Amino acid sequence: MINPAELVNNLVAHLRDIPELVAEMEGDPERIRAYHYRYPSETSIALAIHTLPSPGILVAWRGSGPGTLGGGEVWKHRLSMYLRAGESLADNPPTAYYRLYRLILKGVPATLGGGQPLSHLRIHPSCDPMDTPEVLPQVDSEAIDYFEVPLSFTEFGDE
Repeated sequence: MINPAELVNNLVAHLRDIPELVAEMEGDPERIRAYHYRYPSETSIALAIHTLPSPGILVAWRGSGPGTLGGGEVWKHRLSMYLRAGESLADNPPTAYYRLYRLILKGVPATLGGGQPLSHLRIHPSCDPMDTPEVLPQVDSEAIDYFEVPLSFTEFGDE
């Protein structure tokens, strides 16, 4: 089984390599970051989501478990991306979260992946591309909206 932190870091690198997505982050790739459950600096995913800047994207591992692929057993790694859009008062209809979701799925990294959209790329050499994700509205501890994009990556083989 791979170290899921590698998958998280690789996904962050790919997201930071999509020029249009970085532009949505006010040109700051550091607004796209990983969360790794490091004690004592990262001990609350809820706090990390609540303090996520607007705009910002947080990527976290949410667990791994068994799955099947072609009759064989595999590992399924679950990650989530937490999204906060930037200010969008003039958009009619509003587009900020929809644009972020589209750029995550269809955005093309500038140097990673050979010109393919992120949704078709192998983020880790031992995993298939992400399953098609959904996007879900969520509310943080202070009743502030954000969106979650749960992802699943299937690991083939067993390292």
